[in-house]
Formats: sequence, structure tokens, C-alpha cells
Amino acid sequence: MSQNPFAAWLMAGVRAPVKGVLVAGTIAAMVAAQVMYKLAGLWSRDHSELIAAFVLNPWIWLGLGCALVGMVLWLLALRRLPLSAAYPWTALIYVFTPIASTIIFGDLLRAQYLLGLVLIALGVVITTRGVSTS
Repeated sequence: MSQNPFAAWLMAGVRAPVKGVLVAGTIAAMVAAQVMYKLAGLWSRDHSELIAAFVLNPWIWLGLGCALVGMVLWLLALRRLPLSAAYPWTALIYVFTPIASTIIFGDLLRAQYLLGLVLIALGVVITTRGVSTS
């Protein structure tokens, strides 16, 4: 039984944004995990007992939860995209994590560091232009 051409066209249009949403969700979840791990480190500094510092540290568990969500989204993205098309986008974790750290923790990013972030982003654009996403 052949599929309705309109339905095939509609589903192709729906699948394309889903790929991007899955990869973007992976990046967001992994950046959130890094922020949670930083908060976990701050928490453990204030709670010197081993159990309180690590086992009872809510930020560790939230970070692991974010990482788990990121892994699930990544696996779903890889069901739809070749690894060579999806993987370069993960470099944006190295761009957004320091930006989040600046916003949340007040970290200072110098001009040289910002230039590096721009170069990473340009590298993502360049590498993803040469890969088929089908």
C-alpha cells in the first residue's frame, strides 16, 4: 500500500525540525548538567562529610538527571541523523557552558576566550555544511 504523497511531504517536513530539536535539546541538557555539577561542587565545599557532600547532594542528582535526558535525546537524534551530521553540533556545549557560567556564576570571559568561542561556533557551521543529513 503506497503512502499518500501529501502525507509523505508533511511527514518529511515534520521530521526535519524534530532532528534539530533533538540535537538542541541534547546540547541544552548537557549544558544544564555542567551547571548542576558546578553547583554540586559548591554544595560539597559547604558540606564536608562524605555522605552529605556527595550522596545527599541534590545538585549531583539533578546533574545526572540532565545528563540522562541529554543521552536519551542524543540517541533519538542519532536514530534520525548520521553521526557525522549530528556530532559537530555537540561542540556548541563548549560555547554555551561558559556563557551559562558567566550568567549564573559571574565568571569573567576575556576577549581571547570569547574569540575561541566564536571560532568553535564557526567550526560547527563549516563542518556541518559538508555533511548530508539524510
